[in-house]
Amino acid sequence: MKKNLLLLYLMLALSIPTFAQADKPSMMVIPDIAWFVRNNYVTEHNNNGKVQRIPNYTKAFEENSDVKEAIATLGELFQQRGFELTSLEETLSSQDQEDALEIGMAADGYGDETNMGVADQILNQYKPDIKLTVDWQTSEIGFQKALRVTVRALDSYTNKQIGNLTNTTPPMARSAFLADMIKQSVSAGFDNLTNNMMTYFQGLQSKGREVRMSVRVTANSSVTLFDQIGDDRLNMVLQKWVRQHSINGTGNTAGSPSRARMNFQNIRIPLTDQYGQKMTAYEWATNEGLEAYLKSLGVSARVDENGIGSITVRIGAN
Repeated sequence: MKKNLLLLYLMLALSIPTFAQADKPSMMVIPDIAWFVRNNYVTEHNNNGKVQRIPNYTKAFEENSDVKEAIATLGELFQQRGFELTSLEETLSSQDQEDALEIGMAADGYGDETNMGVADQILNQYKPDIKLTVDWQTSEIGFQKALRVTVRALDSYTNKQIGNLTNTTPPMARSAFLADMIKQSVSAGFDNLTNNMMTYFQGLQSKGREVRMSVRVTANSSVTLFDQIGDDRLNMVLQKWVRQHSINGTGNTAGSPSRARMNFQNIRIPLTDQYGQKMTAYEWATNEGLEAYLKSLGVSARVDENGIGSITVRIGAN
């Protein structure tokens, strides 16, 4: 009996460190677009007649000390829970600003524009599993002030929301530091947020990472998606390829395909490549040889990356 109890004790003791050291998602804390707009740190860009507001990250970090304090405070809270954090400020300092602000890339024929903003370029380079957007706003209450903080956890690859919290501090002295106010504001829902993040990440580990793929036929293409390529139409050739190269045959079409376009969603891919490195959607398509496969069928095509979790296959492009 004593021997059995001792064995059980040893098993439990050995299992505790394993649980404590369980893999946790990597993340990056980014100010929410609402904060940039409210504080006039945006650059307007005309995208085919639609005005886009692009956050000016470098200017915000250079001129507004609250940005550094807010991101550092929130990042520290997550690091204390064992999460891997990539510093936005450090990545910006190593990013060439002129290249980072080049967001318009003309598309071929029927294709849409490919937009790669500063945040997308940084996400592509560092591949965090989760991006945390934070918005904060101070309100005056007599001789005191209160802080409202909103934190959203998003899948970096799909922008799907994983969890969020919004809290307002009780009135505090006007001399209160922003860092202290943020800590008090997020304390109530912080455990729930981190639990949601861990549950979501464990789901990615078991089911694979989700990415999207769109297909566009260019104006100068000699084939459409409804043309016969061997035994199947081109749209069916692409559908079969996606299912053969995704985890468990995942990847369904969103809506009905036309002669010039089709979209795939819910494609599940491995979290890492054969070398243990995290993959973007573009790297997955490249590693699996999508371009080469289409060209072997006599179909000219090019794979463009739209962001960390999205690609566009341009039929007829070189």
